[in-house]
Amino acid sequence: MIERRLVTQALQVLLAAGTGKPCGTGALPQIDGKPAEPPYSVLRSLTLTLDGAPFTDRHEDSHTQYQVDCVARSHGQAEWLADRVRAAVLGRDEHGAWRHALTVPSWTCYARELALDAGPEDDPAAVIVSYVIRFQLSWTPAG
Repeated sequence: MIERRLVTQALQVLLAAGTGKPCGTGALPQIDGKPAEPPYSVLRSLTLTLDGAPFTDRHEDSHTQYQVDCVARSHGQAEWLADRVRAAVLGRDEHGAWRHALTVPSWTCYARELALDAGPEDDPAAVIVSYVIRFQLSWTPAG
């Protein structure tokens, strides 16, 4: 069975590298022991489902869902970061390969899907704007 912790770590690395902005796992990211300034993202683990074979069989597929909260100081900045997050997770090159690898030992991510794009909050008085995006990642044991 896939180790969820390894998927979360791989996705966090992908988001930080692909957006060029800090990404925390379940909490505000820290830079040199201090809270990051917006814009940044926070990655949250959601559901895990398994397909096919029983738990004792190592050949079942896994589907992981994650939420990415894009945190910014303005509506435009939140949309900018959300665009970068979607491109980092879903972007492909001219040959159809993923632009950013999601590497988990012994597993292959064969599908990445946008599950929800909720958009930014629309409170003009808010000091911080957040934009919620959810992804589903589908995994199969590597050949």
